[in-house]
Amino acid sequence: MVLFPRGALILAPMVGITNRAFRTLVQELGGPDWYMTEMASAESLLSGGRNEAIYLDPSPLPARCSVQFTAKSPEALAAACQALRLLPEERRPAGIDINMGCAAPHIKGSGRGAALLDNPALARAMVEAARANWTGPLSAKIRVSATGGEEGTLRLAKEIAAGGLDFLAVHSRLDTQKFRRRVDHSFTARLAAELDIPVVANGDIGSAGDCRAVLSSGPVYATMIGRSAVRQPWIFGALREELSRDEAARRSSAPKSPHDLLAIGTRYIDLVEALLPPEWQRETCRRVFSYFAENVSFAHHLKFSLTNSPSLAEMRRVLIQYFDEVPADRIV
Repeated sequence: MVLFPRGALILAPMVGITNRAFRTLVQELGGPDWYMTEMASAESLLSGGRNEAIYLDPSPLPARCSVQFTAKSPEALAAACQALRLLPEERRPAGIDINMGCAAPHIKGSGRGAALLDNPALARAMVEAARANWTGPLSAKIRVSATGGEEGTLRLAKEIAAGGLDFLAVHSRLDTQKFRRRVDHSFTARLAAELDIPVVANGDIGSAGDCRAVLSSGPVYATMIGRSAVRQPWIFGALREELSRDEAARRSSAPKSPHDLLAIGTRYIDLVEALLPPEWQRETCRRVFSYFAENVSFAHHLKFSLTNSPSLAEMRRVLIQYFDEVPADRIV
């Protein structure tokens, strides 16, 4: 069950970033074919953790969104899937994604995330538990195991695919590498060729050329974009436009649609204020603006000023002042 077409563009899950406010901004600018929420904890949901409803909010497009869960046990994941299944339709996501790639010490150390890369039996049990309790699209996101390497990761992928996944997203770096070195999408293509389910490529994809290079391998089904979408929240609309052009149109170097960085930045702050709890607001803005600032000439200065602003009001003031002083940077 895959609800997006071959060649689709997908927003990657990113902690502290891909909440409702950011997804709404991206949608307003011409969003992807599918969305992922930031990582939520199955155990926290079941224990009534604070703000879990915010983590699980699939808006603005629940019918094109997967909630990503991390879990310590199949039982906890099964119960979390049951809880989501019972939500009213307008608050229920279309899909569920299982995080099997997060290598943050507190996640991996507790047996969640990337710890599952080296435990195929438990990983498959997680998938089977979710499948038994969720009838919508079910996926998982993995990295390459630093212990098992590509061969071990391939064995894991076959196990979890057989457990009932509808598609698999692969970030082809070792789980210990974070974002060091370029992603090796040849491994993604190998997985796609050997699995019977669609495989989605993630990592270092930020242009139409990147998308074409990944998809030209044949077996890879779709592409997933993370950090490039934070730098350029309009990227999905721009990519869709460019990928739809034929070769002659691409060579003509037709002008691209302009984007007003001040309007986008202040709109994002408005969405954060309207849609997120006060205790989340400054941190999520800091994370997004640390990437978004890379669009301007004096990126380090703007990034420092925004990420060290004590309030959202000050962030607004910083943005306005920067583009007053450097107006040439405002339209890209």
